[in-house]
Amino acid sequence: MDRKTKNVVLNCEEEFGPEWNWMPKKLIDLIPWAEKYLELVPEEYRDSTILEVVSFLESHRDNSLNVKVHYSRPETNDELKTRLAVEETQKLEQQETERLKLEELKAKFNDR
Repeated sequence: MDRKTKNVVLNCEEEFGPEWNWMPKKLIDLIPWAEKYLELVPEEYRDSTILEVVSFLESHRDNSLNVKVHYSRPETNDELKTRLAVEETQKLEQQETERLKLEELKAKFNDR
């Protein structure tokens, strides 16, 4: 069975706390700030990492930037097993729904 790609979304404010919600004003401070976010992502998936700006507030004192980090990775074994189990359950439920509908139609049209 092929593994699907999983999109992981990290809310950086939840990961680091609200103090990391403040974007540095100096460019030199921006690199360590961005690296802190990148450290959340396993190294082998960093090339797929995207920084999403959730909100940006600017005042005369500070800039507030709330971001989320997205990256893609293959499903884990547990995720694959869970997904396959859910798909099998959905398939069985669909078959049961169709069987019941067929029985209803047979009963409805057998009288004619």
